[in-house]
Amino acid sequence: MPKRKGAEVPSHPSMPAPRIIAIANNKGGVGKTTTAINLTGALVTHQKRVLLIDLDPQANASIGLNVLIAPTAFGTKLLLQDDRYTIAECVYEKSPFLDVIPSHRTLADTQHTLLLDPDGRTRLRGKLQTGGKPYDVILLDCPPEVGLLSQSALVAATDVLIPVDVGYFSVDGLENMLEIVERIKHSHNPSLNLFGILVTKFDARTTLAQTTIETIRKAGLPLLEPPIRICVDIIRAQMQRVPITALAPESTAAMDYAGLASYLLHPHVTKQPKVVRLRRVNGGRA
Repeated sequence: MPKRKGAEVPSHPSMPAPRIIAIANNKGGVGKTTTAINLTGALVTHQKRVLLIDLDPQANASIGLNVLIAPTAFGTKLLLQDDRYTIAECVYEKSPFLDVIPSHRTLADTQHTLLLDPDGRTRLRGKLQTGGKPYDVILLDCPPEVGLLSQSALVAATDVLIPVDVGYFSVDGLENMLEIVERIKHSHNPSLNLFGILVTKFDARTTLAQTTIETIRKAGLPLLEPPIRICVDIIRAQMQRVPITALAPESTAAMDYAGLASYLLHPHVTKQPKVVRLRRVNGGRA
């Protein structure tokens, strides 16, 4: 079990501001947590200081990295519920380059409180502006909905990454997610950047996989390359509670997440899309 740091992490005044990436989609089962864990692992191999914050009451990212806490322990719940607790107090050291702020299922109890709190949507942003300085990249693993927890992440983030799985309704809800991003930009975070759409569970042998890619590309959205291929080693890594880079660094998925990490670390310009009408993969509504 990783130990809580409980003290401020030293930072140099000249350190650049961290890249804060919300991994979000209002649809479940698309690979948000899998991406959070394995992108973290890939970034650590570059010796980048990473902070992963688990904002999902299911706490799958915390479980997946074997950072388990009691209901009243320091973690995401205490971090969000009021101004008393700092980032450093809630951090657990997983490795020299990786810190985690874990979740617990009782985090769900805070959503109503956050809704009534005038600072509910902005508290995480304020704490990251100071407590996030020691890190190169901060990843925010969001729940499969767009309530106060996901909104807090989008308000705090510099970028949003939207995973989309290859499936019958693979782009269903993506339009709604893009509209929510635009609303957050307008109301709370005008500098929020759409980092891109990441296709997961990809199998190049299937027509459906190719159609999913083309649907996103034709909509003019930034498509992240490479897509994340289906790989049984991901499941094995989840069972071992480690990123795939630690268990099977030569696997296809490890190489795909390594490619995503390299893309993230090299500056690039993306065209910000307008809210678009997406055609379902099954040929449904335009």
